[in-house]
Amino acid sequence: METKVEVKYTFVQKDGDLQKIIPELESEPIIALDTEGSDLDPYKARLLLLQIAVKDKTYVIDCTKVDISPLKNLLEGERPLKIAQNSKFDYELLRVKANIKLGNLFDTMLAERILTCGVSREISLKTLAAKYLNMQIDKTIRDTFSDLSNPALRGNFSKGQLDYAARDVQVLLEIFSKQYKQLKDDELIETAKLEFAVVPVVSEMELYGSLIDKEKWSEHIKELKIKRDQINKEIQDQIRHLSPYSQVDLFGNVSDTVNLDSPIQLLEIFKKLGENLENTAESTLQKSTHELAKKLLEYRGYEKMITAFGQTILDKINPITGRLHPDFIQIGADTGRFACNNPNLQQIPADSGFRSCFVAKKGYKLITADYSQIELRIMAEVSEDNAFLEAFEKDLDLHSLTASQMFRVPLEKVDKDKRFQAKSINFGLMYGRGPASLANQIGLSVEESRKLLDVYFSSYKKVKRWLDVVGRQAVRYGSVRTLGGRKRVFIIPERNHPDYDKLISSIERQGKNTPIQGTSADITKHALVYIHRELEKRNLDAHLIHTVHDEIVVEARDDSTSEVMKIIEHKMIEAGEKLLKRVPVKVDIHISDCWEKG
Repeated sequence: METKVEVKYTFVQKDGDLQKIIPELESEPIIALDTEGSDLDPYKARLLLLQIAVKDKTYVIDCTKVDISPLKNLLEGERPLKIAQNSKFDYELLRVKANIKLGNLFDTMLAERILTCGVSREISLKTLAAKYLNMQIDKTIRDTFSDLSNPALRGNFSKGQLDYAARDVQVLLEIFSKQYKQLKDDELIETAKLEFAVVPVVSEMELYGSLIDKEKWSEHIKELKIKRDQINKEIQDQIRHLSPYSQVDLFGNVSDTVNLDSPIQLLEIFKKLGENLENTAESTLQKSTHELAKKLLEYRGYEKMITAFGQTILDKINPITGRLHPDFIQIGADTGRFACNNPNLQQIPADSGFRSCFVAKKGYKLITADYSQIELRIMAEVSEDNAFLEAFEKDLDLHSLTASQMFRVPLEKVDKDKRFQAKSINFGLMYGRGPASLANQIGLSVEESRKLLDVYFSSYKKVKRWLDVVGRQAVRYGSVRTLGGRKRVFIIPERNHPDYDKLISSIERQGKNTPIQGTSADITKHALVYIHRELEKRNLDAHLIHTVHDEIVVEARDDSTSEVMKIIEHKMIEAGEKLLKRVPVKVDIHISDCWEKG
């Protein structure tokens, strides 16, 4: 039940009435704001209401009748501080419908995510009102705003809708004051400032979107289906004599022997081939050396790409802009990394062929920039391992150097296989990979992999020491931090918990990974902010369009690509050097008509 408290506010329905309250709002150091739209898509939505609350007053502005452009300077300026919940939505709606770019934001949703990383993802306004104000609020009336999408319905708001809109903005000021104190107490102010600074960047990135060559995309899907069907045929031919499922129709056509999506049928076939598998999960098939297992994994790879990146991606192209506008979730992972939805661009493999379908519009280029081995550079920074540091200072290939030291061969004699094994260890350590996991990846026995790890750690003693220490600290203190100060909290189980050892091992792995991956996320976010601000400052026709982990993509007009490329490289290095003091930062950049690395 919603707490029955009378909602007091002023409903502004005339331009003159708005003008009267602007001086009062301009005198305030802090305001809370919220918007109501008829749709979640800012391009399809109608801006209905803008709500602003100060300490003792709340204003609900009817945007279907009132011109809110006089608020532009107020909302875009550094003063006052603007408090909002999920400010990205408000930013995008106001940007598209009123050409207003919100500035100097404090986002209560992001603040809560920062405060509870690792222990909770309950960050809705309903949750925050209950937690900080002991107030139960009903959000169901929000859905009724979609009924007001018709421009003919000007100012046709119910009292319930207006009360709801006013209350939503009123609660933000008190939530903010309590969150701010906690952020300060937990030494998370700098992390919060970074995340709030990223909001306008991500909002503009989403609004601009990406262009897809639809014809090329469809052709690539056809090619994948042909390859998938060919693998299917090879598998069926290979096992036809073993299966009871084969059927011949009236015309003599032989049907598929086995349904490759049926675990029961597959397990039966593997058993007849002498392979007694527990299941047909990907991890199980990867451990098998049988040719059928390899073929099945190849088949599933094609099937997965067709399903995940097929026609469904083209269906998400916005009919108004003709571009794809994915949803970038700023703190998608507890390490601070971005996540991406609707569609998830992070899942598109770099070598899949789909990337080349993301193109620049006519007269423009795509600039793809990514940090060179940033997580390993962070590992060098935090571990202070001399061999790691020297490798990056001399700009050596760390994987080849590692292989040279592990296998005791000259650097120039390191072959592809040895480098792959060294690379697997270098990257695997940051995810807490042990001998069994490593063995599965590089095709050696667990014992052989254990010996490789022993040799590795004898070469990089400080790396092992740092990993051991930070893993233990995660358990001891129940939290770890990135170099930027971002915090991840762990719930430490009681010693009598039945899965105590398993849970502790998981916390140790995450404790090792978070400072590395989280620092990389911090660096990338600083880079996005720096690049965005510099492009705006120079008024260049160039736009950030997406980011995947340590990679940043910009669409720029042909005649500005050289200047934009220098800006990107300079600002990415500047962002890296903000947190890495001993290790040089390197950025690889490529200019093309499509999304691809050099």
